[in-house]
Amino acid sequence: MKKIINIADSYKICFLLLLFLMPAYVSGIPAVKASFFVRQITVMILLTLGVSLELIGGTFDLAFAAQISFSALMAMVCMMNGCPLWLVCIMICVINVALGCLKGVLLVGLLMPSIIFTLALQAILTNFSAGIAPNSGIVLKELQSVYRERMGMGGEILLVLLGIAAAFLFLEFTYYGKYSRMLGENLSLAKESGLKCMQISIIVHLFASLFFSSAAILLMLQTGSSNASLGENYLYRVLTAAFLGNVGPFGGRGKVSGMIAGAVIMVLLIATLTGKGYLNRWETILEGLIILVALWAQRKKK
Repeated sequence: MKKIINIADSYKICFLLLLFLMPAYVSGIPAVKASFFVRQITVMILLTLGVSLELIGGTFDLAFAAQISFSALMAMVCMMNGCPLWLVCIMICVINVALGCLKGVLLVGLLMPSIIFTLALQAILTNFSAGIAPNSGIVLKELQSVYRERMGMGGEILLVLLGIAAAFLFLEFTYYGKYSRMLGENLSLAKESGLKCMQISIIVHLFASLFFSSAAILLMLQTGSSNASLGENYLYRVLTAAFLGNVGPFGGRGKVSGMIAGAVIMVLLIATLTGKGYLNRWETILEGLIILVALWAQRKKK
């Protein structure tokens, strides 16, 4: 039993799932182009990196999906009123950075429980987004042309490689990345040790916000639209990917390699279920089961 727990807690489980899902993906959807897979994996990796950094720092974030939808929707509203694309991209970054700063201050400064606070923030952002745009959202199809001409598959691959490198360097070689693990393990002890907990928390959330901003911009360009539920489908997918990558809320633990593996597995799983026609029936069930098993395994190890 102990051996099974150790395997479940290690990254070996990720590669076993990859070996199982890759043939099913290839055989189930032979007509899928590489560009489609790259689009899916780019957004998933960026979001998984952002959420994982927050989890390592002790924040269980349920608001990131609503945060993406809100920032992209506000940007589209501005574009409808004549703002250029470069300006609305900056706007998306500013909104996400402001929300990240708010999380960092309140969660450490006021010791608010992260699940409750981010759940409340999710409700506020979701309902506010629904009030500023129709149910169908805002559509600007010309954005897809901009995406194909200025970015394409090569640009997305470069973006995700830069994101992976930035996350690795942040966690392994910066003061804030290294000591964010102590915040996740024991915030009270970190404060007693003299760490700049407030500063660390703010920097971690600001850094994670850059990944959320990148994902929001990509989704807006890829779909040529935005609505109140733009990021909704990614909430449990990304949490599941993080937990598969051995990143959890029980101890400031996690590596970039695991985050990438978890994100790839989720994209393959979703694509396979879609190809077989089982997505709506099984996706949420499997995500819930994976989260429960991953949390159980991590709790046992702790």
